[in-house]
Amino acid sequence: MPKHLYLISGLGADERIFNNLRFPPDYQVHYLQWITPLPDETISHYASRMAAGIAADGPVVLLGVSFGGIMSIEIAKHIPVAKNILLSSIKHTTEKPPYYKWVKRLRLHHLPDQLLYQRRSTIVRKFLNIESAAERTLVDEYLAKRDYSYTRWAVNAILHWENEQVPEGLVHIHGANDWPFPVKYLRPTHLIPNAGHFMVLNRAEEVNRILEEALTAVS
Repeated sequence: MPKHLYLISGLGADERIFNNLRFPPDYQVHYLQWITPLPDETISHYASRMAAGIAADGPVVLLGVSFGGIMSIEIAKHIPVAKNILLSSIKHTTEKPPYYKWVKRLRLHHLPDQLLYQRRSTIVRKFLNIESAAERTLVDEYLAKRDYSYTRWAVNAILHWENEQVPEGLVHIHGANDWPFPVKYLRPTHLIPNAGHFMVLNRAEEVNRILEEALTAVS
């Protein structure tokens, strides 16, 4: 019976974020596409619609980066999942940095697009710990998108996300220098020294070693 690995990218990203990862040959690898959110849709309802895109005849493993990791936990509440793997993400409400609460209370995420998103390039590059020209080019392509409806929905979903149900056997790989989700607020199962939020690309060698062990253990 084949094993199925579903990849979920982070906010604003696509399947190219996984280009440097390598997976065991006994897995069928799929990229789970983001879908357009409905007006005022809850993250749970959104996850149920994403879960509808998973059709597998064997064990399902979810691998999510950043917001994709949060979504993988929500999807696992709707369908049977053999293992959740999180990269550069969080798994519990208490792992959100305290200042996220202030952003929510002050409603800063409701500022106009021209203030919040259209001039964010320099800040985003720094926030993601970009290390190479190739990474900068990829991020610039993501930032070139001008439809902010999904971004606004996702940011709001992250700020309001509440979860106390951590899947058994979850693998949480995190970078010691991650800025969006600082490691001092969370407890990963694996910590990669000197790695930032873009470690899925620039620390792939270390990530692949952990993935090989975690994925091989799934039966």
